[in-house]
Amino acid sequence: MVENKLYFITPSYNASNHLTGLYESLLEQTNKKWNWIILNDKSKDDTYNVAKDIQSKDIHNRISVINHLDKKYALKGIYESLNILKNTEDVSKTIIAVIDGDDSLCNENTVDLVLKNYKNSNLDALWTAHSWDINGKNISKELPGNVNPYQYPWVSSHLKTFKLETFLKINPDNFKDLDGNWFKRGYDQALYLPILHLAKERKFINEICYLYRIKSDSLKVREEVEREQLNTVKLVRSRGYIK
Repeated sequence: MVENKLYFITPSYNASNHLTGLYESLLEQTNKKWNWIILNDKSKDDTYNVAKDIQSKDIHNRISVINHLDKKYALKGIYESLNILKNTEDVSKTIIAVIDGDDSLCNENTVDLVLKNYKNSNLDALWTAHSWDINGKNISKELPGNVNPYQYPWVSSHLKTFKLETFLKINPDNFKDLDGNWFKRGYDQALYLPILHLAKERKFINEICYLYRIKSDSLKVREEVEREQLNTVKLVRSRGYIK
């Protein structure tokens, strides 16, 4: 029987100060059956070189680095990378987990927890509790099975995982604004709400696995970024799933 394969995908922008810490959190995993795709989104710092140095230390050849020559932002970068991955992996057996380049895992059993829950199940989406670096706050919770995720408060934050097969069923228009432009900000909900909508089964694990660095230094103009995030979320939720 073919086992599920877990890929972490990491959109990164000016994350040179944090990528090594993320790598160390992966090395600390009790279950070593993981792969990692690092996306360098035209960073202005040393992110690409740090990522390539990490890759060079990987004796198992399970880390790949994609360097964007044009700015894509997280959502388009993830979409394009996963559409490449489908050509080499069994999409029904491939699990994707998203970790931002300035965050990390904080539970050594995360990989094992994710793979065990997807094994011999019909799960399409699974997320875990997480911790903010400033106060330990966690906003992730259970999502009732009978609710429309677009009309329910956002409870499916970090760590977000899903089957590649489910992701590939999504009309990419769900990831774009009304003018057909890819969303730049607020990608968490733009990415995961369509997955939750399509999921036959979805599950929340109330175990803290992810450290979210809310004080990240990757983005300097926070007020402008947060405004764009809110606009993205408002549009995504108001129009619902696009078939």
